[in-house]
Amino acid sequence: MGISIDEFVGKLDKMAAAYGSDASDVLEEGAKDMKKALRRATPVGPTEHKHKLRKSWEMEVIDRLGQEPEAHIRSTAPHFHLVNRGVQHPTDAHGNPKPEWLDALNKHVGYMQKTVEEHWPEIQKKMAEGFYGKVRGHLG
Repeated sequence: MGISIDEFVGKLDKMAAAYGSDASDVLEEGAKDMKKALRRATPVGPTEHKHKLRKSWEMEVIDRLGQEPEAHIRSTAPHFHLVNRGVQHPTDAHGNPKPEWLDALNKHVGYMQKTVEEHWPEIQKKMAEGFYGKVRGHLG
């Protein structure tokens, strides 16, 4: 007589509500891992300046009493949206259209989503194992 995956996930959810501090700790570790993966996947340009994409990732874990903890990862670089979304209609300094620049400017379109999709399963598994290890100590 075994337990189904849905029942196990339901029990883990109940444990997350009962042991919120452990869930918050595990979520913070998982968010740090995702931030590292995003930092490694971020394209690097040749120039040094104050708002480098790779150095602009910030993470915040919000842990409110009685609610599930949340992790927010974001880039503070002002040009992040241009790199991640791409440039639809590039123009030169005089406003003249330059369609030949499209390939070079859109080389990294969607890199954030691709990185999250690639690394999320392993981070999720690591978080589940870490949470189970912490809760197992409480259960005895």
